[in-house]
Amino acid sequence: LAQYRVPDVLVQHAESETALEHHPPVIQGQGYIRAKDDIVLGIGSLPLVLGQDIVEVAIKHLEDLGAKIEEISLPHSREAVAVYYLIMPSEVSANMARFDGIRYGYGRDKFGDEVKRRIMLGTYALSSGYYDDYYLKAAKVRTLIRMEFKEAFEKVNVILGPTSPTVAFDIGEKASNPLQMYLADILSVSQNLAGLPAISIPCGFVDGLPVGLQITGNHWEEEKILNVAHVYEQSTNWHKQNPKL
Repeated sequence: LAQYRVPDVLVQHAESETALEHHPPVIQGQGYIRAKDDIVLGIGSLPLVLGQDIVEVAIKHLEDLGAKIEEISLPHSREAVAVYYLIMPSEVSANMARFDGIRYGYGRDKFGDEVKRRIMLGTYALSSGYYDDYYLKAAKVRTLIRMEFKEAFEKVNVILGPTSPTVAFDIGEKASNPLQMYLADILSVSQNLAGLPAISIPCGFVDGLPVGLQITGNHWEEEKILNVAHVYEQSTNWHKQNPKL
């Protein structure tokens, strides 16, 4: 049996006042799902993405291994990209304010274009007159997203879905179009906003490039997503194949 002790290591170093006192169990991967009700997999209405049929086959494969499939609804996840790219730049702006050229020297000249873009977006969202219209509204929608995940995990153990709307694009391909780059995160930023653990594993290929199956778990339940991922990889060989570059 495979054992994962990463959460244990992280807990040992989380001794600050901002850390929770939580000791996760030892995680043991298994080659099968023991009983029909042992693992309940939640799936929403799968979006139209490249490789959607491959993701559906992967979900069916886990069902054949003994998992139970349950339909769930996460309607506010469609707003996740807009919310994320308001809250995250605001946090970047607040954190990067320390690089003022006085206390931390002249590190600002090392910032790349994307860092500068996010600082400007965040500064605008937090500025007087716009805070209520942008950041505060985004924070409220983030709360709704968290609540929807909380309700979903009352019925299911983990949530399955695609990782990305496309396969990997060429380096620099979308550098001139930041909006397209941001939209590529549409299926994964909800987890960040809700503070949930997730993992992406390969479940097939499109045009020689891997398609990811995203497995999301509840707070403090990393062992479940790791076990489901391990079960899937033990019964498939996608993770052993290399992309055709």
